[in-house]
Amino acid sequence: MINQIARKSVVVASAISMLAGCGKSGGTYSILADSDSYKQEAEYVPKKIDILWIIDNSGSMKTSQENLANNFKSFIQRFQGNKNDYRMAVGTTDAWEKQFSSSSTKAKLRDGLGSVKSGYPIMDKNTPNLESVFSINIKQGINGNGDERAFESFKQVLLEPANSAFRRPDAFLAIIIVSDEEDFSQTVADFSESYSNTKLKTVQSYIDWLDGYTGGTTNGRNYSVSNIAIQDDACRKSLGSDKFPKRYHEITSKTAGINGDLCDDFGKTLEIIADSVIQLTSVFKLTREPIPESIVVSVNGSIVQQDAVNGWTYNATTMEITFHGTAIPSADATVKINFDPKSIKI
Repeated sequence: MINQIARKSVVVASAISMLAGCGKSGGTYSILADSDSYKQEAEYVPKKIDILWIIDNSGSMKTSQENLANNFKSFIQRFQGNKNDYRMAVGTTDAWEKQFSSSSTKAKLRDGLGSVKSGYPIMDKNTPNLESVFSINIKQGINGNGDERAFESFKQVLLEPANSAFRRPDAFLAIIIVSDEEDFSQTVADFSESYSNTKLKTVQSYIDWLDGYTGGTTNGRNYSVSNIAIQDDACRKSLGSDKFPKRYHEITSKTAGINGDLCDDFGKTLEIIADSVIQLTSVFKLTREPIPESIVVSVNGSIVQQDAVNGWTYNATTMEITFHGTAIPSADATVKINFDPKSIKI
Protein backbone atom coordinates (compact mmCIF):
# COMPACT_ATOMS: atom_id res chain seq x y z
CA MET A 1 0.00 0.00 0.00
CA ILE A 2 1.38 3.40 -0.97
CA ASN A 3 0.36 5.16 2.22
CA GLN A 4 2.02 2.41 4.27
CA ILE A 5 5.29 2.88 2.44
CA ALA A 6 5.57 6.60 3.04
CA ARG A 7 3.89 9.95 3.04
CA LYS A 8 4.90 11.64 -0.14
CA SER A 9 5.31 15.40 -0.35
CA VAL A 10 5.86 17.61 -3.31
CA VAL A 11 7.10 21.05 -2.37
CA VAL A 12 7.55 24.03 -4.64
CA ALA A 13 9.16 26.54 -2.27
CA SER A 14 8.98 30.19 -3.28
CA ALA A 15 8.38 29.09 -6.84
CA ILE A 16 6.49 32.15 -7.94
CA SER A 17 9.24 34.48 -6.78
CA MET A 18 11.54 32.81 -9.27
CA LEU A 19 9.33 33.42 -12.31
CA ALA A 20 10.89 36.72 -13.30
CA GLY A 21 14.37 35.30 -13.29
CA CYS A 22 14.36 31.74 -14.52
CA GLY A 23 12.44 29.01 -16.30
CA LYS A 24 12.25 26.67 -13.33
CA SER A 25 11.28 27.00 -9.73
CA GLY A 26 13.88 26.92 -7.01
CA GLY A 27 12.38 24.04 -5.03
CA THR A 28 12.37 20.28 -5.54
CA TYR A 29 9.86 17.48 -5.47
CA SER A 30 10.80 15.22 -2.57
CA ILE A 31 9.20 11.75 -2.54
CA LEU A 32 10.13 10.00 0.70
CA ALA A 33 10.10 6.23 1.27
CA ASP A 34 10.84 4.40 4.56
CA SER A 35 14.58 4.85 4.32
CA ASP A 36 15.14 6.18 0.83
CA SER A 37 14.75 9.68 -0.61
CA TYR A 38 13.95 10.33 -4.24
CA LYS A 39 14.39 13.96 -5.33
CA GLN A 40 13.50 15.53 -8.66
CA GLU A 41 13.31 19.08 -9.96
CA ALA A 42 9.98 20.88 -9.97
CA GLU A 43 9.46 22.25 -13.43
CA TYR A 44 7.79 25.61 -14.14
CA VAL A 45 6.27 25.56 -17.64
CA PRO A 46 5.59 29.03 -19.11
CA LYS A 47 2.73 29.29 -21.59
CA LYS A 48 3.00 31.03 -24.92
CA ILE A 49 1.90 34.67 -24.62
CA ASP A 50 0.40 36.94 -27.29
CA ILE A 51 0.46 40.60 -26.22
CA LEU A 52 -1.75 43.13 -28.02
CA TRP A 53 -1.24 46.81 -27.27
CA ILE A 54 -4.18 49.09 -28.07
CA ILE A 55 -2.77 52.62 -28.21
CA ASP A 56 -4.78 55.82 -28.08
CA ASN A 57 -3.62 57.85 -31.09
CA SER A 58 -5.76 60.91 -30.45
CA GLY A 59 -4.55 64.48 -29.94
CA SER A 60 -3.53 64.30 -26.27
CA MET A 61 -1.40 61.14 -26.30
CA LYS A 62 2.04 62.20 -27.57
CA THR A 63 3.69 62.26 -24.13
CA SER A 64 2.13 58.98 -23.03
CA GLN A 65 3.30 57.21 -26.19
CA GLU A 66 6.83 58.51 -25.59
CA ASN A 67 6.73 57.41 -21.94
CA LEU A 68 5.65 53.95 -23.02
CA ALA A 69 8.47 53.68 -25.55
CA ASN A 70 11.08 55.00 -23.10
CA ASN A 71 10.11 52.50 -20.39
CA PHE A 72 9.55 49.44 -22.57
CA LYS A 73 12.66 47.75 -21.17
CA SER A 74 10.97 47.51 -17.76
CA PHE A 75 8.24 45.45 -19.41
CA ILE A 76 10.06 43.18 -21.81
CA GLN A 77 12.95 42.20 -19.55
CA ARG A 78 10.49 40.22 -17.40
CA PHE A 79 9.56 38.00 -20.36
CA GLN A 80 13.12 37.73 -21.63
CA GLY A 81 14.39 36.71 -18.21
CA ASN A 82 11.70 34.08 -17.89
CA LYS A 83 12.37 32.82 -21.45
CA ASN A 84 8.72 33.14 -22.43
CA ASP A 85 7.65 32.44 -25.99
CA TYR A 86 5.94 35.77 -26.66
CA ARG A 87 4.56 37.77 -29.53
CA MET A 88 3.60 41.43 -29.47
CA ALA A 89 1.68 43.69 -31.80
CA VAL A 90 0.21 47.19 -31.81
CA GLY A 91 -3.27 48.41 -32.74
CA THR A 92 -4.95 51.78 -32.18
CA THR A 93 -8.14 53.03 -30.53
CA ASP A 94 -9.61 53.99 -33.91
CA ALA A 95 -9.47 50.45 -35.29
CA TRP A 96 -13.20 50.31 -34.49
CA GLU A 97 -13.87 52.12 -37.78
CA LYS A 98 -13.48 48.75 -39.54
CA GLN A 99 -16.80 47.82 -37.89
CA PHE A 100 -18.58 50.24 -40.23
CA SER A 101 -16.34 50.17 -43.32
CA SER A 102 -15.06 46.95 -44.85
CA SER A 103 -12.50 48.95 -46.83
CA SER A 104 -10.94 50.54 -43.75
CA THR A 105 -7.31 49.65 -43.01
CA LYS A 106 -7.47 51.01 -39.45
CA ALA A 107 -7.64 47.51 -37.91
CA LYS A 108 -4.33 46.34 -39.37
CA LEU A 109 -1.39 45.90 -37.02
CA ARG A 110 0.90 48.93 -36.94
CA ASP A 111 4.62 48.91 -37.65
CA GLY A 112 5.13 52.64 -37.42
CA LEU A 113 3.61 55.83 -38.79
CA GLY A 114 3.92 57.55 -42.14
CA SER A 115 7.37 57.04 -43.67
CA VAL A 116 8.85 55.80 -40.39
CA LYS A 117 8.37 52.03 -40.42
CA SER A 118 10.01 49.24 -38.47
CA GLY A 119 9.05 46.49 -40.89
CA TYR A 120 7.95 44.28 -37.96
CA PRO A 121 4.21 44.49 -37.26
CA ILE A 122 4.61 41.31 -35.18
CA MET A 123 7.44 41.36 -32.64
CA ASP A 124 8.91 38.38 -30.80
CA LYS A 125 12.06 37.25 -29.01
CA ASN A 126 13.89 36.95 -32.33
CA THR A 127 13.10 40.49 -33.53
CA PRO A 128 16.39 42.38 -34.01
CA ASN A 129 16.74 45.66 -32.09
CA LEU A 130 13.46 44.94 -30.31
CA GLU A 131 13.41 48.08 -28.17
CA SER A 132 13.91 50.29 -31.21
CA VAL A 133 11.23 48.41 -33.18
CA PHE A 134 8.76 48.71 -30.30
CA SER A 135 9.46 52.45 -30.03
CA ILE A 136 8.65 52.92 -33.72
CA ASN A 137 5.55 50.73 -33.60
CA ILE A 138 4.09 52.26 -30.45
CA LYS A 139 4.39 55.91 -31.55
CA GLN A 140 1.14 56.17 -33.49
CA GLY A 141 0.89 59.94 -33.47
CA ILE A 142 -1.97 62.19 -32.44
CA ASN A 143 -4.10 62.41 -35.57
CA GLY A 144 -6.32 59.41 -34.90
CA ASN A 145 -10.05 59.49 -34.28
CA GLY A 146 -10.96 61.36 -31.10
CA ASP A 147 -13.73 58.82 -30.48
CA GLU A 148 -11.50 56.30 -28.67
CA ARG A 149 -13.39 52.99 -28.68
CA ALA A 150 -10.74 50.71 -27.22
CA PHE A 151 -12.98 47.65 -26.75
CA GLU A 152 -14.35 47.52 -30.28
CA SER A 153 -10.85 48.31 -31.53
CA PHE A 154 -9.22 45.25 -29.94
CA LYS A 155 -12.07 43.15 -31.32
CA GLN A 156 -11.63 44.47 -34.86
CA VAL A 157 -7.84 44.04 -34.70
CA LEU A 158 -8.23 40.42 -33.61
CA LEU A 159 -10.83 39.77 -36.32
CA GLU A 160 -8.83 41.43 -39.12
CA PRO A 161 -7.78 38.73 -41.65
CA ALA A 162 -4.56 40.61 -42.43
CA ASN A 163 -3.46 40.08 -38.81
CA SER A 164 -3.96 36.30 -38.78
CA ALA A 165 -0.26 35.56 -38.26
CA PHE A 166 -0.32 37.23 -34.84
CA ARG A 167 -2.74 35.13 -32.81
CA ARG A 168 -1.84 31.60 -31.68
CA PRO A 169 -4.82 29.55 -30.41
CA ASP A 170 -2.73 27.87 -27.71
CA ALA A 171 -1.27 31.12 -26.36
CA PHE A 172 -2.47 33.29 -23.49
CA LEU A 173 -3.80 36.61 -24.83
CA ALA A 174 -2.78 39.74 -22.92
CA ILE A 175 -4.53 42.93 -24.08
CA ILE A 176 -3.08 46.21 -22.78
CA ILE A 177 -5.01 49.43 -23.44
CA VAL A 178 -3.18 52.77 -23.14
CA SER A 179 -5.55 55.75 -23.23
CA ASP A 180 -6.59 58.91 -21.40
CA GLU A 181 -10.27 58.54 -22.36
CA GLU A 182 -13.11 56.17 -21.50
CA ASP A 183 -14.40 53.52 -23.91
CA PHE A 184 -17.81 54.20 -25.46
CA SER A 185 -18.01 51.41 -28.04
CA GLN A 186 -21.49 51.28 -29.54
CA THR A 187 -23.52 49.76 -32.34
CA VAL A 188 -23.52 52.91 -34.51
CA ALA A 189 -20.79 55.17 -35.86
CA ASP A 190 -22.26 58.34 -34.32
CA PHE A 191 -20.23 60.06 -31.60
CA SER A 192 -21.66 59.68 -28.12
CA GLU A 193 -19.92 59.70 -24.73
CA SER A 194 -22.88 58.84 -22.54
CA TYR A 195 -23.30 55.89 -20.22
CA SER A 196 -27.06 56.11 -20.73
CA ASN A 197 -26.76 55.70 -24.50
CA THR A 198 -29.04 52.79 -25.44
CA LYS A 199 -26.67 51.86 -28.29
CA LEU A 200 -23.68 51.52 -25.98
CA LYS A 201 -22.30 47.98 -25.98
CA THR A 202 -21.98 46.46 -22.52
CA VAL A 203 -18.62 45.56 -21.03
CA GLN A 204 -19.96 42.04 -20.46
CA SER A 205 -20.61 41.65 -24.19
CA TYR A 206 -16.89 42.09 -24.85
CA ILE A 207 -15.98 39.68 -22.06
CA ASP A 208 -18.36 37.13 -23.56
CA TRP A 209 -16.79 37.67 -26.98
CA LEU A 210 -13.27 37.22 -25.62
CA ASP A 211 -14.36 34.07 -23.76
CA GLY A 212 -15.52 32.57 -27.05
CA TYR A 213 -12.61 33.90 -29.10
CA THR A 214 -10.01 32.39 -26.76
CA GLY A 215 -11.74 29.02 -26.45
CA GLY A 216 -14.08 29.28 -23.49
CA THR A 217 -13.61 29.25 -19.72
CA THR A 218 -13.72 25.54 -18.81
CA ASN A 219 -10.18 25.68 -17.42
CA GLY A 220 -10.21 29.38 -16.55
CA ARG A 221 -9.89 32.38 -18.83
CA ASN A 222 -6.98 32.27 -21.25
CA TYR A 223 -6.67 36.06 -21.47
CA SER A 224 -6.55 39.26 -19.47
CA VAL A 225 -7.30 42.91 -20.24
CA SER A 226 -5.15 45.53 -18.52
CA ASN A 227 -5.12 49.28 -18.89
CA ILE A 228 -2.81 52.24 -18.40
CA ALA A 229 -5.34 54.98 -17.97
CA ILE A 230 -6.71 57.60 -15.56
CA GLN A 231 -7.00 56.14 -12.06
CA ASP A 232 -7.86 59.14 -9.87
CA ASP A 233 -9.23 62.68 -9.99
CA ALA A 234 -5.78 64.26 -9.75
CA CYS A 235 -4.69 62.52 -12.94
CA ARG A 236 -8.01 63.23 -14.64
CA LYS A 237 -7.75 66.95 -13.92
CA SER A 238 -4.09 67.18 -14.94
CA LEU A 239 -4.93 65.63 -18.32
CA GLY A 240 -8.10 67.65 -18.80
CA SER A 241 -10.36 64.62 -19.10
CA ASP A 242 -13.99 64.74 -18.00
CA LYS A 243 -14.45 60.98 -17.60
CA PHE A 244 -13.19 58.36 -15.15
CA PRO A 245 -12.73 55.06 -17.09
CA LYS A 246 -15.08 52.84 -15.09
CA ARG A 247 -15.68 50.58 -18.11
CA TYR A 248 -11.92 49.89 -18.27
CA HIS A 249 -11.98 49.04 -14.58
CA GLU A 250 -14.89 46.66 -15.04
CA ILE A 251 -13.30 44.63 -17.82
CA THR A 252 -9.95 44.62 -16.02
CA SER A 253 -11.38 43.42 -12.70
CA LYS A 254 -13.38 40.65 -14.39
CA THR A 255 -10.42 39.33 -16.42
CA ALA A 256 -7.70 39.53 -13.72
CA GLY A 257 -5.92 42.40 -15.44
CA ILE A 258 -4.10 45.41 -13.95
CA ASN A 259 -5.20 49.05 -13.63
CA GLY A 260 -2.08 51.09 -14.42
CA ASP A 261 -1.84 54.83 -13.76
CA LEU A 262 -1.23 57.02 -16.81
CA CYS A 263 0.15 59.74 -14.52
CA ASP A 264 2.48 57.47 -12.54
CA ASP A 265 5.90 55.94 -13.14
CA PHE A 266 5.56 54.07 -16.44
CA GLY A 267 8.49 51.80 -15.66
CA LYS A 268 6.92 50.61 -12.42
CA THR A 269 3.49 50.21 -14.03
CA LEU A 270 4.87 48.14 -16.89
CA GLU A 271 6.72 45.87 -14.46
CA ILE A 272 3.48 45.24 -12.54
CA ILE A 273 1.56 44.41 -15.71
CA ALA A 274 4.33 42.11 -16.95
CA ASP A 275 4.45 40.25 -13.63
CA SER A 276 0.68 39.88 -13.67
CA VAL A 277 0.72 38.29 -17.13
CA ILE A 278 3.51 35.91 -16.09
CA GLN A 279 1.59 34.88 -12.98
CA LEU A 280 -1.57 34.28 -15.02
CA THR A 281 0.38 31.94 -17.28
CA SER A 282 2.07 30.04 -14.46
CA VAL A 283 1.87 26.27 -14.86
CA PHE A 284 3.57 23.71 -12.62
CA LYS A 285 4.42 20.32 -14.09
CA LEU A 286 4.58 17.31 -11.78
CA THR A 287 7.47 14.97 -12.47
CA ARG A 288 5.55 11.95 -11.13
CA GLU A 289 2.07 10.82 -12.11
CA PRO A 290 -0.20 11.42 -9.09
CA ILE A 291 -3.41 9.87 -7.84
CA PRO A 292 -5.56 12.88 -8.81
CA GLU A 293 -7.84 12.60 -5.77
CA SER A 294 -4.84 12.90 -3.46
CA ILE A 295 -3.60 16.27 -4.74
CA VAL A 296 -3.59 19.01 -2.09
CA VAL A 297 -2.45 22.51 -3.05
CA SER A 298 -1.61 25.28 -0.61
CA VAL A 299 -0.35 28.85 -0.99
CA ASN A 300 1.37 30.46 1.99
CA GLY A 301 0.02 27.68 4.21
CA SER A 302 -3.62 28.06 3.15
CA ILE A 303 -5.37 25.26 1.26
CA VAL A 304 -6.52 26.20 -2.24
CA GLN A 305 -9.59 24.41 -3.57
CA GLN A 306 -9.74 22.68 -6.92
CA ASP A 307 -11.78 25.11 -8.99
CA ALA A 308 -11.51 26.30 -12.61
CA VAL A 309 -12.58 29.84 -11.76
CA ASN A 310 -10.82 30.75 -8.50
CA GLY A 311 -8.66 27.76 -7.66
CA TRP A 312 -6.50 25.23 -9.46
CA THR A 313 -7.01 22.55 -12.09
CA TYR A 314 -5.02 19.44 -12.93
CA ASN A 315 -4.43 18.28 -16.50
CA ALA A 316 -3.88 14.52 -16.36
CA THR A 317 -2.56 14.41 -19.93
CA THR A 318 0.28 16.83 -19.27
CA MET A 319 0.51 16.32 -15.47
CA GLU A 320 0.25 20.08 -14.94
CA ILE A 321 -1.25 22.21 -12.17
CA THR A 322 -2.62 25.60 -13.28
CA PHE A 323 -3.88 28.39 -11.02
CA HIS A 324 -6.94 30.50 -11.85
CA GLY A 325 -8.62 33.75 -10.79
CA THR A 326 -8.16 34.87 -7.19
CA ALA A 327 -6.07 31.76 -6.44
CA ILE A 328 -3.14 32.91 -8.61
CA PRO A 329 -0.22 33.25 -6.18
CA SER A 330 1.43 36.60 -5.55
CA ALA A 331 5.00 37.24 -6.59
CA ASP A 332 6.51 36.23 -3.23
CA ALA A 333 4.19 33.31 -2.43
CA THR A 334 5.20 29.82 -1.29
CA VAL A 335 3.37 27.11 -3.22
CA LYS A 336 3.15 23.50 -1.99
CA ILE A 337 1.66 20.61 -3.93
CA ASN A 338 1.20 17.38 -1.96
CA PHE A 339 0.05 14.14 -3.58
CA ASP A 340 0.33 10.36 -3.55
CA PRO A 341 2.09 9.07 -6.69
CA LYS A 342 0.54 6.16 -8.52
CA SER A 343 3.75 4.18 -8.22
CA ILE A 344 7.00 4.26 -6.31
CA LYS A 345 10.34 3.93 -8.06
CA ILE A 346 12.63 1.65 -6.06
